Amino acid sequence: MKYATKLVRYLALGVLLHRASATVGFTTYKEIDEGKDNSGEIAYSGLFSRSSTLFLYIQITPDGADHADIIDDFKTLARNFGSQGVSVIPRVRYGWPNNTIATEPEESILMNDVSTFATVFQDITGTINIPVIQAGFLGEWGEWHDGQYCQAQGMADTAEDLAIKANVVNTLLSTGHKVALRYPADHQALFNGSRAVTIHDDCIFDGGFNGSDGGTWPSDDRQTWIDYIIEVAGNNTFGGEGCDNAGDATFDWSDYTALCGSDGIAAYIDTLQIAYMNYDYPTDYKNLIEDSSEGNCVDAIQAALESWN
Repeated sequence: MKYATKLVRYLALGVLLHRASATVGFTTYKEIDEGKDNSGEIAYSGLFSRSSTLFLYIQITPDGADHADIIDDFKTLARNFGSQGVSVIPRVRYGWPNNTIATEPEESILMNDVSTFATVFQDITGTINIPVIQAGFLGEWGEWHDGQYCQAQGMADTAEDLAIKANVVNTLLSTGHKVALRYPADHQALFNGSRAVTIHDDCIFDGGFNGSDGGTWPSDDRQTWIDYIIEVAGNNTFGGEGCDNAGDATFDWSDYTALCGSDGIAAYIDTLQIAYMNYDYPTDYKNLIEDSSEGNCVDAIQAALESWN
């Protein structure tokens, strides 16, 4: 009986630790860039009071460099923030120190970079918690659009490009961490129905409750894709950030009555089972989250996010 009691206590402790590491909720944006002085970014500083997780852009150059300095910066950041109980959701993208965004290089350089950072993410296991890795690397901002290997989504893309996409995700999966890719159509084409890979959404609620999240799914078959997203990503570390500048952006984020209403962002989070959102974009959303007079609304948003981990 004594040993059974101890076992129950250990199991309960394990559940608590799992819940503590899984609760992401609001994330705080941070970026480190290859070729720049990142000392201010990698030194520990407190996050937004409701956030314990960084969403981190790691920008690297597309020239086949070994990325040694930016890797050292990332590892330092992981130590500094991880020691304070902060988690990180990383995404690697391409760009230049002059703030010019780039897309992925040719395949051999690309896959060498993916393998390099997969090793880095594996090496920091135990240093900082990683709830999920966003697949990144392809397209502008690592968002899997407008790059040479991501001209289309899902089965509309070429077999060659789909193979490269799969290789990126599978290489990152080898780290033992969960991986999220950008588009549900790519998920269906590559990992049909599997929850081993989840999804991230970079344009949450841009068209309100009935929008297409900036083309995340086709507007003419919306419910089919909503159902698919919930099947593979719902309650599976699915998240991202809102946006107000996509081609179909119609929602007014400054309308707090709508944003906090029955068809507002908290209800949307519950419908899609979203686990995390950057709190600081769009600007009107950030203003709401930081507005002390809107505490009830923000409490509801936070509770909705944290309920889906």
